[in-house]
Formats: sequence, structure tokens, C-alpha cells
Amino acid sequence: MMSESNADRMMSPEPELKSVDLKEINENLDSIRRQLDELQKERELEKTPDKLGWDDIAQELVGAITFALPFLFTGELWDVAKDISIERSFAIFLLTLGIAYIFITKSKIGNLKHENLFHVPKRLITVSLISYTISAGLIYLYGINHVAHFSPLQYVNATVIVSTFAVIGAIAVDMVK
Repeated sequence: MMSESNADRMMSPEPELKSVDLKEINENLDSIRRQLDELQKERELEKTPDKLGWDDIAQELVGAITFALPFLFTGELWDVAKDISIERSFAIFLLTLGIAYIFITKSKIGNLKHENLFHVPKRLITVSLISYTISAGLIYLYGINHVAHFSPLQYVNATVIVSTFAVIGAIAVDMVK
């Protein structure tokens, strides 16, 4: 039979008291504080805009090559390069740079730092140089200029047309991280 004192103890049991070392609690708290500080630093780094670096240039190269290659091998592009005038080619060049400028400076897609060189965004300079160099190089490398029988003017026209797609690719890959 249970006595009243046993029943009372069973109905409201006393918590078991463990001996807790204050030093251990303080060490755990310090460890948690350090982890929180590290997480806070990582979060701040994610918020800082991405400066133009070698990783961005490599991404621009990959994007320019990836987007230029499919258009490089189309006969229609060769026909257009043969038929358009240098004035139209220059207009395409300016249109491509204008769209690239607007996309780089006004787009909120990537967390990019706005760095200028002589009031021109550095990313626009690198994207343009990479895209036009890649396009001219790929046309030469694959011998498209000989297959399509391009004159020097038509070679420039083909470079401008292929570079339109290379610029799009370079910007897209650079901004998506």
C-alpha cells in the first residue's frame, strides 16, 4: 500500500538536480558567440557587391564562347554578313554596346559593384573586348572566313554579328552566380 507521502512525491516529482559546471556553460556560450560572429561576417560578405576579378573574366569567356558557337556555324549568318553594309554593321555594333551598357548599369540581377574606367563601366569594357576577340578568333579558328569566302569587310561584319550573341552570353554568365 502506498502512503500519502509516496503518492504526493509521485504526483509532483522533484526534478533531479545535476551538478552543472559554470565554466562549461561559459565555454559553450563563447563557442556560440564565435559561431554567430562568423555567420554575421559571412552574411555581410554576401551583401557586398562583387568586384570585377579574374573569376568574372573567366565566366565572361565561357559565356561568350558558349553563346557564339551555335551561331557561328549557320549559313544564314554568313549570308547576312556578306550582304549588309559597313554602316549597318556599325549600327549593330552600337546597338549591341548600348544594350550591354543598359543591362550592366541598370540591371538588378547580379550584385555587381559599379566600377568605371574613364566613365565607362569596366564590365562593359571587358565584355566587349572578350566578345569581339572571341568572335573574330572563332571565325578564324574554324576557317569560316575561307569556307564562306569572306572579304575583309565581310569578316568584320560576321564578327560584329556573332559578337552580338557573344556579348549576351558573356553578360548573362557573369551576372548569374
